[in-house]
Amino acid sequence: MQCPECGSFHKHKDGMTCSCKYKFVTDPKVYGFGDKRIKNAVAKLSEGDSYFTQEELYCKCFKRKSMAKILVIAILMIIFGSGFYLVSSENPNSDGPPAVMGLICVVIAPLILLVSYFNYNKSDDNVVDAVNAYIRKYFPPNLLKTEKIKDSSFKQLNYEDFMPDHFLVVDCKETLAQLLTNGFHRDNNCLIMTSDKFPKKAFDFYKLTKQKNPDTKLHLFHDASLGGDMIGNNIVADSSWETNLEDIIDLGVSTDNLNKTKKGVWRKDSHLAFHKNKEGFIDEKLNGGWKYMIDSLPQGRLLALLGFAFETKLPLLSDEFHQAYLENKPAADPHYYGGDGGYDDFG
Repeated sequence: MQCPECGSFHKHKDGMTCSCKYKFVTDPKVYGFGDKRIKNAVAKLSEGDSYFTQEELYCKCFKRKSMAKILVIAILMIIFGSGFYLVSSENPNSDGPPAVMGLICVVIAPLILLVSYFNYNKSDDNVVDAVNAYIRKYFPPNLLKTEKIKDSSFKQLNYEDFMPDHFLVVDCKETLAQLLTNGFHRDNNCLIMTSDKFPKKAFDFYKLTKQKNPDTKLHLFHDASLGGDMIGNNIVADSSWETNLEDIIDLGVSTDNLNKTKKGVWRKDSHLAFHKNKEGFIDEKLNGGWKYMIDSLPQGRLLALLGFAFETKLPLLSDEFHQAYLENKPAADPHYYGGDGGYDDFG
């Protein structure tokens, strides 16, 4: 185990306390990785003094297992094993190792590939439990403490002075806190609240605005799930919102658009899974109660893309959003570019 404090390598048999007195939380033999991965993820998410959610940390620590290295090793074993076998067979009386050694390498290589195949494209199974254990011991300063966000936290805020141009409804306090602490409301002059009408002061201001201007729109932003698709309908069904579907602009992420991306992470309880843009896979996850997490998108790009969706009134991942991007080319902001050269980092 590598100590995230002093960087030294600590033998597992010597216990869970490093020579520098750092106490390890995640046992690699239990979780498959150690504290260093989590601490590195925390440092990356905290860059620029950014705040992040617990689900963002899950996604950052979630790694896809690959057989690429094993494949290279197996190929080298076959090449060198075959060469050694041929050379040794031509000189059976030489003093070198017998030709059978090369033959053994050639035989073992496919077996290694076969074993590795069962782990191909599989991922860490214990990330959620490992991260939860780590933050109970070492709570990162920039991790959002959403359980401490209460209505009283907004007591001093005067929405009349702020005079927001737009209203954004999100599906949970985590997203609310993420957007507020990273200044999305200032950058886009919008009032943000949850679909549960939190904070109450924000909801009351929305109602006052709606009464003065019945055409006031609500923008929605949420994880992709069957429940997420119904947020707009649920709001309309609640008479206290005093709105209708025509006045609701769902910015996504809609489940209908999930087949247009290759990236992202799904979650159900303590289980995580990498996204696949296959209808069978998507349907299985949705019907099984999983959600596609918006937190799996790098935060800088997430905020920038949401801002662009806010401006264009077009759902994230939709063909219309993509076309609007191509036509407007907001190239001045590098956040709009995906890691693979696409118009966003969804894939």
